[in-house]
Amino acid sequence: MLFSRFAVSSAATLCLMTTAAAADLRAAEVWGDWRSYMEGLGYAVTATESADGSTLSVSDITVQMGATPEGGSMTLRMGPLQFVESGSGTVEVVMPQTMPLIFDITPGPEGAQEGVGSADDQVLITLDYTQTNPRMTVSGDPAAMAYDYSADAVGIVLSALTVDGVPMDATTAQFALSGDALRSQTSVTVGESRSYDQNITLGNMVYDMYFKDPEGPEAMRLNTTVQNLSFEGRTTLPLDPVGQTQDLGPLLAAGFTVDGTFSTQTSENRIEITSEEGISRIKTGSAKTALRVAAAPEGIRYDLASEQVELGGQLAGLPIPLYVEAANSGFSLLVPVMKSDTPQDFSLAANLTGFTMSDIIWALFDPAGQLPRDPATVAVDLAGKARVLIDALDTAQMQRLATGDTPPAEVSALDIRQLTVEAVGARIDATGAFTFDNTDMTTVPGFPKPVGGISIDIAGANGLLDRLVAMGFLPTEQVMGARMMLGLFAVPGAAPDTLNSRIDFNEAGEILANGQRIR
Repeated sequence: MLFSRFAVSSAATLCLMTTAAAADLRAAEVWGDWRSYMEGLGYAVTATESADGSTLSVSDITVQMGATPEGGSMTLRMGPLQFVESGSGTVEVVMPQTMPLIFDITPGPEGAQEGVGSADDQVLITLDYTQTNPRMTVSGDPAAMAYDYSADAVGIVLSALTVDGVPMDATTAQFALSGDALRSQTSVTVGESRSYDQNITLGNMVYDMYFKDPEGPEAMRLNTTVQNLSFEGRTTLPLDPVGQTQDLGPLLAAGFTVDGTFSTQTSENRIEITSEEGISRIKTGSAKTALRVAAAPEGIRYDLASEQVELGGQLAGLPIPLYVEAANSGFSLLVPVMKSDTPQDFSLAANLTGFTMSDIIWALFDPAGQLPRDPATVAVDLAGKARVLIDALDTAQMQRLATGDTPPAEVSALDIRQLTVEAVGARIDATGAFTFDNTDMTTVPGFPKPVGGISIDIAGANGLLDRLVAMGFLPTEQVMGARMMLGLFAVPGAAPDTLNSRIDFNEAGEILANGQRIR
């Protein structure tokens, strides 16, 4: 939980520094809107302000980021800023060449009682944000502002880490991020809410992270390189602060929304994991990736799509290297999180197309090459409606859910838009649609009554079963039983070695396979 809060807080801080909030033509109002941005996220801000002519200097900046679940605190302290009125209707924001960001995380007494920590436990994290030839300019008016930022190079380095009063050196923890050709534009509008339209580009980015257990051999190093990173998105904040909270639920209820897409051209990750068994080395990469993240009262959405994906590695204790690749991979999720008396939309989709494995992996279970090794495809696309019975972002409600019998939601409709599995010479395709009566849990004991149907097309099943028998994976008698089951639920298709099936659930509670009642 502390890590997630640190990650969210770091992202918000860097967003401020690279795109910032809104600005006015006066230095004091620019800084005032920075404060409004952070307070709109539920943070409490204090600082020392000193005005000298057209320059406003702000130092001793402290951002209280809310309480931890154990009753402790998390605070960010930032280096000094200057807001300089140019005299031509714009404001320049000046930061030191190295900007320190100090995170102070202290668990509370509740954590001590539960064995999580004590009031004396403390984590201090110091990051140095560096810039080369930076320029930050604000123009426009209070209702429609433009914020431009550029830097030839930027970097973030972990300069100090203290855990429970013990300093950690570079042999225990490291983090460094660098990028070049940073450009950022933000258009800010203020009306019934405060909205930010952002565009960010970064030519190349490299980061290196290393953590080691001080008391054992376990360690992990992650090195990532990314080319042509970009972000485009829109954020809406309520004008009135929500109170000192980082919880997404209250923010969404107050009108907070975010919808942004990160894109990269080429990326590569190298992971080295050290354990008692030895060293595992993993390499992943993709030619192109897009990640969309959105949050609104209607739900939270994730969309991830990658092209030319590669994954390889040498695992500790395994004498052979492993390597797989795919032409495309993707994942999409829309999930409602706010309690509602009416059904809300949800969806889930995933795909892995053009999937291939190295001959070394195939040889582990098919040394004679009896199975077709054509690229495989797995794709699923589901959508439906569900009534959410709890606020899924409320920690207390989720904890009660874990110890009770109340389900988090009731599914009222499900559409199977696509279900495809194609591999080793066989293929299954399915589509269907169902509605569910959640007041009837007896027709199908323990489940809401379904009404609807699913169509299934199978190709190459008999050929695959024959190959598995020849390889010794399946005994003949089991294959005979499987073919008998297929005969009960499917009919022969028009092409050789194809089967078709239609399974229906009607209002009377009957189940029919190809028009024949089986229940």
